Amino acid sequence: MALECADDWSNHALDRFSYLNVRPATGAEELTVRIVRDPALRHEQFRLDVRPGSVDVVAADRAGVGHAATVVRQLLPADAWRRTPVERGSWVLPVVAVDETPAYPWRGFMLDVARHFVPKQDVLRLVEHLAMHRLNRLHLHLTDDQGWRVESLRHPRLAEVASGRAETVIGVPGVSEPPSFDGTPHGGYYSVADLREITAHAARHGIEVVPEIDLPSHADALIAALPELAVPGTAPRPVNPTWGVIGSLISPLPAARAVVAELLAEVADAVDSPYLHVGGDEAPLDEWAGSAAVRDYMRASGLASIAELQSEVYGFLGRTVEELGRRPVMWDEGFHVHGIPASTIIMAWRAQSHGVGALRAGHDVVMAPVDGTYFDYNESGDDEPLALGAGQDIEHVAAFTPTIPADVPGALLGVQAQLWTEYTPDTRTVAYRTFPRLAVHAANAWTGESTPWPGRRDELTTHLARLAAAGIEYRPLAGPHPWQRGGTGRRKAISPHRVNE
Repeated sequence: MALECADDWSNHALDRFSYLNVRPATGAEELTVRIVRDPALRHEQFRLDVRPGSVDVVAADRAGVGHAATVVRQLLPADAWRRTPVERGSWVLPVVAVDETPAYPWRGFMLDVARHFVPKQDVLRLVEHLAMHRLNRLHLHLTDDQGWRVESLRHPRLAEVASGRAETVIGVPGVSEPPSFDGTPHGGYYSVADLREITAHAARHGIEVVPEIDLPSHADALIAALPELAVPGTAPRPVNPTWGVIGSLISPLPAARAVVAELLAEVADAVDSPYLHVGGDEAPLDEWAGSAAVRDYMRASGLASIAELQSEVYGFLGRTVEELGRRPVMWDEGFHVHGIPASTIIMAWRAQSHGVGALRAGHDVVMAPVDGTYFDYNESGDDEPLALGAGQDIEHVAAFTPTIPADVPGALLGVQAQLWTEYTPDTRTVAYRTFPRLAVHAANAWTGESTPWPGRRDELTTHLARLAAAGIEYRPLAGPHPWQRGGTGRRKAISPHRVNE
């Protein structure tokens, strides 16, 4: 099999079509893969023409080439998705013509690596699985109360202290009473080199990494390592072993902001991305209001209320990101705080209505609502492992599509699925919770439409064979395997919460 394409695309095309065992063209070959650049096509658009003896791809950019390579792979038997195919001799490509453009420029998946650390090799494999579904954003939630997963060369105590916790709560706070703990340390972090590798691997697969440093709340791990960042007058705290809205904030004073700016600069240096997410969610302001030093700062700065202080801090976070040459991203609480830069992308997680409000205010928006995109909720309440709640079944995910009014000044960039990992302690559970729901979400993201269900069940069943060949331990449509269930022990599903609450 031979490859013919422009010189500057050769390595990329060879990489993305490697499963075909293609080589640079040297003469007559049984099958020729030809790649042609057409700058008139849109970003990520591709045209694919499969005929006897040839596979012709036309695209405007490397992303389009990658999508075409994925479609060709889907036309082959599931064996094509193995790391090393074992039945290549029996492969037959059907004659087809395809011309596709994704509906949204942002088709994302967020993985929380702060609550439970996900080793680098598993993140690299996840990148490949996202590319398999033509998703193009990997949002990594890198910090939270329970762990800081980023090496800091300027502040090494973050790796020494903030990357691990002594133990982890068992069960669901507020449901499992009284709370108990497993007595087992948990931790891990990515070195600067690791983050650069993840970013480069993602870029090879047409995916941009969106790093998130969650501020000014969800800061217990950060403060445990750098107590000088705590709000003056608050008690010292360890890396937190439990879940929920803890309520801790970083200090809003200038000295703390200088350190935060250093940390954000380090992340921007490690992750070559157009974006830097700075959180902004779930920030009770009690600690600021109760601090005499903070009140003194407010008086000296002419700030009349805690709300004005919050606006100043959120504005600082957004401007710092812009000064680093990145575009700021915040959760939808950030939109409700006046003072953030107009360039800030808002991720609407609580409900689509928050995203609509941000669009009306002129912000670009990614729709990521709990109801329809949060995979930390089980599909059903029966025989599944411990989770925050249930009700996020395939039909629910298939029905999700953004609904926005016409003529809003902001742009709907796209959609994103989320997997928070409070109750997802290992990568096997990550796969179980993610697939095949992510396949359905990806279909919606690509087409911009909901997926008919159960009308597309047969197609998804066929796709499950590809997931299996790729080594993805998905949840069967009929229900979990016996070894995937919660059982009767501490991993039993006990939460009464439903995703549509």
